[in-house]
Amino acid sequence: MARPHYTDDTFGRLHPQPLVAGLIRSTPEDFIVIEHLPFELYGEGEHAYVEIEKRNANSGWVSHQLAEFAGIRDVDVGFAGRKDRHALTRQWFSLYLPGRPDPDWSKLDIEGVKLLSANRHTSKLRRGDIRSNEFRIIVRHDPLSDSSASDLLVRLEAVATHGVPNYFGSQRFGRDGENLERADRFLRLREKAPRNKGMLISAARSWLFNGYLWYRMQSADSLAEELGPLIGKSRDPQPGEERFDDIEQAWAEGIRRHGARVDQRALMVVPGDMSWEFDAKQTTLHFSLPAGSFATSVLRELFLVEDVSIRRAGDV
Repeated sequence: MARPHYTDDTFGRLHPQPLVAGLIRSTPEDFIVIEHLPFELYGEGEHAYVEIEKRNANSGWVSHQLAEFAGIRDVDVGFAGRKDRHALTRQWFSLYLPGRPDPDWSKLDIEGVKLLSANRHTSKLRRGDIRSNEFRIIVRHDPLSDSSASDLLVRLEAVATHGVPNYFGSQRFGRDGENLERADRFLRLREKAPRNKGMLISAARSWLFNGYLWYRMQSADSLAEELGPLIGKSRDPQPGEERFDDIEQAWAEGIRRHGARVDQRALMVVPGDMSWEFDAKQTTLHFSLPAGSFATSVLRELFLVEDVSIRRAGDV
């Protein structure tokens, strides 16, 4: 039996296929993400918090650069979530500096990074410590006809009111699903654990969740308040496991073998404060999402999306 193969059409949409084809990430400024913390900073404590703006930079790479600048271990730098590389993003990092003053932030010089503010707090910034992510996204497209403009407006209003399937986005699975290939070798074929095993476990678990969500979309009238399973260690099977094929079952067993905790995730997500405006050849969207939800899952209900950054990567 062949391993599961991911394409953008693997898991179905809530609405019929969109009429408008659109490009995202034509420039980093077309995809802006602003992270909002779930707590106020105390202004004192052993952890220095910095808010940075990064352009075409990976969150993990920035974290390492901050550790080197401050002369601390990588593990002593915290951040709440990995933000899109091919974008203009604002996010927070914490640096553990017990008994030490802040570094001279004016000397911070990291390519593609700008320091916006610095403060102190009593605890490390940990994964998931996000109140919401705010998005401003420009989708570039051909001029809209009357029918395509009308269809897009109906979709926008439906998404703003009722939400979208809370799929894990394609970036979780890697380019052409390469993270799933690696996860299969690690979880099912039991190859030696790689350094990024957490990412591979997450990719496999996300695939299993998306499959459950797509199944429920085809069998339920409403998913508004329903939660879906994130596979982890449990004595009893979790919802949807009876539908796993042999490979998916092996992934679930591998996920448990490596100690992942059982969790749940909302099947639907409603974008907050959603607004939009049309120009001749682009649509600008503004909305917010809770931690862990993907803007691309909103976009795919509105447009036939092509990510220009992926096309560029393929040309390298």
